[in-house]
Amino acid sequence: MDVNEMMGWGASQMLDLTEDEMLALCKRVMNLEPGRRDCVVERDDGIDIDEWLRVRARTWYAQLLEDASPAWLPVEDVKALVTATLMPDGAVKAIVPAQCVRPVEWQLDGWKCGVTAFARPDDATGRLQRNPWTRAGVHCPVAVDHGAWLMLYGNGGTAQPVVTMARCVVRPTDGRYRFHTAAIASLPAALNVPTP
Repeated sequence: MDVNEMMGWGASQMLDLTEDEMLALCKRVMNLEPGRRDCVVERDDGIDIDEWLRVRARTWYAQLLEDASPAWLPVEDVKALVTATLMPDGAVKAIVPAQCVRPVEWQLDGWKCGVTAFARPDDATGRLQRNPWTRAGVHCPVAVDHGAWLMLYGNGGTAQPVVTMARCVVRPTDGRYRFHTAAIASLPAALNVPTP
């Protein structure tokens, strides 16, 4: 029986867990659920298992937000929070809101399509954007991810840039854990649970 069946979840759904619910999930994955519930034993000479699991769960979730498929994570359109500025060379500098972990899909008004692959400043696509003759256009725009901001290329001469879409993987601000049940498969490795 897998964890989804044990917890009573469907095989394909998004979860929205509190920290205590995430702790219970970690305990279930590590087989730390008590066998007896009619007595309590307390010791103060060992490690705090709950706190250890909380730290591991936070680390696992932060890594999940960075690396997992956006289909498994909370994604929001944060265009209302984006500040876009036209630079002297025609590129658009867009400040990424703090709750964004990573961009998923962005689009400027006038672009013929959105950008879903984000170049790094030091890769070949990013370096091509430095030259106005090799720079992207509205039919095949490019976004270069600088971390705290994106440089959007392919403005098409718009004097006042308007971001029409800014979909990002977001970190929940309420301390909850939001992810797809499929992500649970990666939890045992993060908790150092031996696999049979």
